[in-house]
Amino acid sequence: MHTLHFFAGGNTCRGFHSCFDSILPPDSRKRMYFIKGGPGVGKSTLMRQFAAAAQAKGQEVCYYHCSSDPDSLDGISLPRLGIGMMDGTAPHVYDPSVPGARDTLISLGDLLDEDALSAHTGEIRQIQADISARFARCYRYLAAAEEVFAASAIPEDEDKSARVADEWVKSLPLRGGRGQVRQLFASAFTPKGRIDALDTGCFERRITLDCPFGARPAALMRTLSRRAAARGLDVVELLDPLSPDCVAHVLIPAHGVAFLSGQRTAHSAGEWLDAQEVFDLSHVNEKEDGFDRNAFELLTQRAVEQLTAAKAMHDDLEAIYVKHMDFLRWQDVLDHLVAAHL
Repeated sequence: MHTLHFFAGGNTCRGFHSCFDSILPPDSRKRMYFIKGGPGVGKSTLMRQFAAAAQAKGQEVCYYHCSSDPDSLDGISLPRLGIGMMDGTAPHVYDPSVPGARDTLISLGDLLDEDALSAHTGEIRQIQADISARFARCYRYLAAAEEVFAASAIPEDEDKSARVADEWVKSLPLRGGRGQVRQLFASAFTPKGRIDALDTGCFERRITLDCPFGARPAALMRTLSRRAAARGLDVVELLDPLSPDCVAHVLIPAHGVAFLSGQRTAHSAGEWLDAQEVFDLSHVNEKEDGFDRNAFELLTQRAVEQLTAAKAMHDDLEAIYVKHMDFLRWQDVLDHLVAAHL
């Protein structure tokens, strides 16, 4: 049984982009938990320990990591049980839409000593403001990086892309009806740099389009997704971590198929398609490309530095809250969830 890892949101050229609705699609939900509370109250740890208990019972679990701290979780799902959990606090504020009947709010903030915390109000607000300023700088750097990438854009031949998509889709099963399409991220810009969460090795078949700097197969992936869904297959569209308007990869998880884009290396595995099969490479200027690539890497590195600084500030914020959290009652919440579902 494979375990899938994604990012539920991303730090992009357009700011924070949320895909939290795709942690567990609404029509698949039997019980959805929205976890609220300040930093350090154990939202991620609660999800991680519940997921570990579920896996120990043989359940399939999908993990959704946090782009602001990839060691933390924004959500988990147990697809076979129709159970999902997500962090419902800013910047991805979510609340139960079917309270009680299907959706449950878990307020870990209720376990805080508010009287003791009130003495730290000024300090907390200042740290929050400093964190927001760092994220604003991060998004400006990523927006500038996107402009540089666009300056090196390599045209995609949409007719060629359509033919390639049709050829690849022929190998997929035909199930009837229309498949469900979800959007998530496989990669994200984080305080640890750009990180790829998805292990593509768990897919039996991987087809990757070689994409040099400046190339995005938007039409190819869009067509692939549409064609696969039309065959009744559930699809996961994985968005470009810099520009969420573009789909970077398409997965058919139930059938172990991944259609990917990336740059070929000496250790690249799976099936590969040459860039010239989809892109017009005739106008690529290697000298300009080198300048643009260096500028792009500098700008994205500066964005990561802002995220790293924000993470350090967030750690300071957590340290304040942890001291005033009742973790014995937190354990009672976890034990109740495990007993109710596992």
